[in-house]
Amino acid sequence: MVTRRGQSAGFSLIELLIVISLMAIMAGLILPSGNPSIHDQLRSTARIVATDLAYGRSLAVTNNSNYKFTFDTNNNRYTLEHSGTNPNLDTLPDSPFRNADDPPEQHIVDLNDLPRVGAPVQLEAVASTTNFLEPATDLEFGPLGETTRSGDTRIWLSAGNGNAKRYIRLLVNPITGLATVGEYTGYGPPSWL
Repeated sequence: MVTRRGQSAGFSLIELLIVISLMAIMAGLILPSGNPSIHDQLRSTARIVATDLAYGRSLAVTNNSNYKFTFDTNNNRYTLEHSGTNPNLDTLPDSPFRNADDPPEQHIVDLNDLPRVGAPVQLEAVASTTNFLEPATDLEFGPLGETTRSGDTRIWLSAGNGNAKRYIRLLVNPITGLATVGEYTGYGPPSWL
């Protein structure tokens, strides 16, 4: 059996430095910058809204009652409240996402107060499609997780200004009550909404 003593099984210092340098260059090219794009800001805010809608829906199913979101596009916020007949459910459960200043019977989400790095996101419009597209100011979930409307509910969020303004739409299914986040687009709601 012959053994070689001149070769080592490890890497030389030069080889390690080259590999580390290449990895640093690749990481700098691949990782996004610390300033999120309008797309990232809209998508993350849409996910927050969809999660809040799912929370309201789950309260309706869990408590076998109705819970309603009221949208205030002028003040860029929405409010969750119990809308059923049992007054014992009017006080909402504690949540880590509730603002300490919220009344106990409301969960208020102000989009201006959400943590962000990039462009501010606006609650652009809310509409329902019972027979045709019409403005809406609320969305109510029933005890089976359904909405109290027979048509879907559409919620548009926007960010940016002028030609750079972009939109993302959430669509709430009336039967399941589930919200899906739509595509990032340059087209928003009809101007009359």
